[in-house]
Amino acid sequence: MTTVPPAGANLAGQILALGEDLHRLRGQLADLSGIGEQVTALVDDVTVLQEQVQHLLDAAGDKPVRVWDWSAMNKEQAAAAWHTLIDWVRDILAGTYGLVGHVGGRQRKIPACWYRHPDVVVELSWLCQEWHRLYRSAKGTPAGAGEWHDRWLPSLVNRLLSESTVAACAKEDSHVEPRPTTSIDDNSALVAVIEADMAARPAAPVPGA
Repeated sequence: MTTVPPAGANLAGQILALGEDLHRLRGQLADLSGIGEQVTALVDDVTVLQEQVQHLLDAAGDKPVRVWDWSAMNKEQAAAAWHTLIDWVRDILAGTYGLVGHVGGRQRKIPACWYRHPDVVVELSWLCQEWHRLYRSAKGTPAGAGEWHDRWLPSLVNRLLSESTVAACAKEDSHVEPRPTTSIDDNSALVAVIEADMAARPAAPVPGA
């Protein structure tokens, strides 16, 4: 605040008082200038931090999506995967595209018993994950969506209706229980083949020899 010289003060006194006020104001302006510089520096720091955070987010977004491995899921992971898959099949594959349900119309359809066929669940899982990557994340592109529709979706539907365990269901228009499969035709023959294979191999080197 500027000091008002008292009435009757001589000119020299007034000049001295005004000089003191000017000196004080200059000091205050200098302090404000310093604060302005600090604010500018802080803004620059915040900008740099924002860029670093965005860089980290972009780097995290570049990580590949982990494919569902149903054979290794715990109960919590499996529950979340089932929830996502069922909602997607109902809302998108059946609701939007009409590709699930009883045979009819112009399109061949995946039978509604798809969830009873483990091989079909695995196939639909990756298609579901790819759809979510395209449409529910920042990774999607129009070209990627085009490839999903032109390549992945029709090829999967064709494979399911011709080569999977649900193919018989589509043909009969009702659920056909998948036949149990065996990976080994004869366990005794398997043991003999493995024993012969092991006998023909050299022994492992002795550690430290």
